Amino acid sequence: MDLAQLRNFGIVAHIDAGKTTVSERILFYTGVEHRMGEVHEGTATMDWMDQERERGITISAAVTACDWRGCQLQLIDTPGHVDFTVEVERSLRVLDGAVVVLDAVAGVQPQTETVLRQAERHAVPLLFLVNKIDRLGADFAEACASIESRLRVRAVPVQLPIGEGDAFSGIIDLINEEALTWADELGKELQRAAIPPSEAARVAEARDQLCSAVAEADEALADRYLEAGRLEAEEIRAALRIAVRERRIAPVLVASALRNRGIQPLLDAVVDYLPSPLERAALWGESAEGERVQRLPSPDEPCTALVFKIQHESFGDLHYVRVFSGVLRVGDKLHVARTGEVERVGRILQLHADQQSARQSVGPGELVALSGLKHAATGDTLCAPGKRIALEGMRFPEPVLKLTVEPREPSQSEALVEALACLDREDPTLRTSIDGDTGQHLLAGMGELHLEVVLRRLQTEFKIQARTGEPQVSYREALRAARSCEAQREIPLADHPLRLSAQLHLQPIEGAAVELRLEPELAQRLGPLAAELPADALAGESGEWGLPMDGLRVTVKELSWQPAELQPPAGSLLGVVTRAMRTGLIGHTELREPWMDLRVAAPEAATSAVLADLNMRGAEIQEVDPSRGEIRARVPLAEMFAYATHLRSQTQGKGEFTLSLAGYAAPQGARISELAAKLGISDRDSPSEP
Repeated sequence: MDLAQLRNFGIVAHIDAGKTTVSERILFYTGVEHRMGEVHEGTATMDWMDQERERGITISAAVTACDWRGCQLQLIDTPGHVDFTVEVERSLRVLDGAVVVLDAVAGVQPQTETVLRQAERHAVPLLFLVNKIDRLGADFAEACASIESRLRVRAVPVQLPIGEGDAFSGIIDLINEEALTWADELGKELQRAAIPPSEAARVAEARDQLCSAVAEADEALADRYLEAGRLEAEEIRAALRIAVRERRIAPVLVASALRNRGIQPLLDAVVDYLPSPLERAALWGESAEGERVQRLPSPDEPCTALVFKIQHESFGDLHYVRVFSGVLRVGDKLHVARTGEVERVGRILQLHADQQSARQSVGPGELVALSGLKHAATGDTLCAPGKRIALEGMRFPEPVLKLTVEPREPSQSEALVEALACLDREDPTLRTSIDGDTGQHLLAGMGELHLEVVLRRLQTEFKIQARTGEPQVSYREALRAARSCEAQREIPLADHPLRLSAQLHLQPIEGAAVELRLEPELAQRLGPLAAELPADALAGESGEWGLPMDGLRVTVKELSWQPAELQPPAGSLLGVVTRAMRTGLIGHTELREPWMDLRVAAPEAATSAVLADLNMRGAEIQEVDPSRGEIRARVPLAEMFAYATHLRSQTQGKGEFTLSLAGYAAPQGARISELAAKLGISDRDSPSEP
């Protein structure tokens, strides 16, 4: 495969912006599918799960490939619902570009902001597609303005719509200075014509702004633009390609995917502006010796691949990987960089949604699934034996809701354990555990919809009839202020006891776990014994009330033991550190609850009622925009159960909302004693004010 002709890109957006409809049209116009799948009819190829077709939303990222203008396009269609944002995160980790789809009426929406932050984290170049331009109330100019104002992205239109709403009739290509229309309902016959005289002034102004934007990045091009007063199409395309790759400009296109208009020009833009694997930043990782090493996207390099998704199948897990360097063949042995375990590649599968075809080998840049792997997890690097490299992994949000689950029939207990283990491996934002008090299984996820989908899968895929408890919020504890502490521990040995002591400094930090550090001088003095205190050794430790800690850095200042000539047994150093940490936390932690960023879209007539209801739920109102019908607020998650039903009744079914985790914060006022009672913390033990 010619890597210069490969484009790996994803379709990302807020829910209902039309991502999957765009993907279905791409498959149709590139000849992969001979009929258009429709989301509203439950026939979309990329939404292959039963629940996706029933609910009309994308739940799982789907991978496919197609050809356009001599280039191979590898496409991932991602979910838009915030509960499944992990699918976007891990997709963007392995993609070279993304198309962000906007609703022409709503413009930038809450989940658009989330996916932009994810794209920034992975430095993914972007194109924007303003979709649904035929909707009543569509406003292309306002949608472009929202990109710049709310996303802080330099959005440069390369197309304009001819008419909006019911008046939409075609698209103006600013680069080639021509009008694009379609002669048939299926949108296969693209016609190019001169720009209508009525649009000449608007086009001249927009093209001038486009030329100015691309000329800013190139001094020679700026001089030519000043001299000639215009730039040719090829000059603009070449400059845009560089600017997009460097993430200085994001071209904006327009479409009505449902009416089959605007998809071929989008495919042209993907080929013209999004980078190939050869044009992406150098790939760096860590060698077995702890040194930074580089891998080039070349078949001559050692094989390096990243597992970005795991999917449960009846015959075993499928591991979705991107090959970054080297050649991967059936039967190859690979090492998991994190653990050193050996994996053997059983089969290599080319993916088209839920359909698979066998491959014997794949090279750099390719997205495929592997079967036969036993040990690798999401985010793991697979590398050639003797050529270890650990690439940067992935960060996943912590679950915020949990519930109990148990089989209705005792005979299904073992099957439930196995099913939960499969789901846990597959979904990094799902947590399964056992309640130490009741022995029940706990299932924790990102929201009500997330947990509903998982429970439905238990029933349909694993044939398990389960009973569940009411959803519960995942609370945490946090250290109120930095402090020092110490502890001693005595270990009986054959001749005489070994006495250990530890001195620690505890500090609250941003994060979701307990982080362990050693003073450099202490680490040097301990030598090989320091291996007993890895950075993640305390990650699962809880606080005073048995709740997970919300960000705690534990710095070991001193470790000593007597008699000094003896070597402590394995794990004993960690034991005394853990004891010191727990001693230091007693009486100095506070309760934390999850607070959510809330975005409500509601008719203006219902705004007052919605605001009054949110105030009763303890929300902090941040912004009210009547012109957009939008309310932004922060609200305790515990107050938002069944909010969808309540909002529909307030707005005659016209309201919608999104929730995303903003962070954890201490409850205020009367909520302190309410939550303490709910969690079984007595007044004496309940958190006090700092």
